[in-house]
Amino acid sequence: MDKRIEGKFQSALAFIVRGGTWLFAVWALVVVVPLTLWAGWAAHPGIAELMLQLFCVLSFTWGVVALLQFQRNLRKLGLDPQGTTRLFSGQRPSDPDELRAWQWGWQFMFAVLMVLLCIVVVLVTAWLSGK
Repeated sequence: MDKRIEGKFQSALAFIVRGGTWLFAVWALVVVVPLTLWAGWAAHPGIAELMLQLFCVLSFTWGVVALLQFQRNLRKLGLDPQGTTRLFSGQRPSDPDELRAWQWGWQFMFAVLMVLLCIVVVLVTAWLSGK
C-alpha cells in the first residue's frame, strides 16, 4: 500500500477512535450516570440498596475518567500496543510521563474491579433479601 494512503488511513482511524472515546465518555457521564441516579431515587429503594447503587455509579464514573486519562497519556507517549504491554509488564517506571500513564492504567483496572465487586454485592444482597 502507498505510504501516503496508509498514513491517511491511520490518521483517520485515530480520529475515529479519539472521537469514539470522547463520545463514550460524554454518553456515560451525561446520560448513564444521571439516569441511573434518577431511576434509583424514583424507585425509592431502601438505604442499603441506594448506597450500593451509588457506589456502582461512582465506580463507573471513576473508570470512565481513568480510561480517558489513560488514553490521553498513552497518546502523549506515542505507545503502540506492544509498548503498552511493556509498560505494565515491568517495574514501576522512573520516567514521569510513563509513570503518569502507568498510574492511570492501574486506576482504570482498580475501577473495573470495584464495579465488579459492586455488582457481586448487589446480586448477593438481592439473593439474601429474596428479590
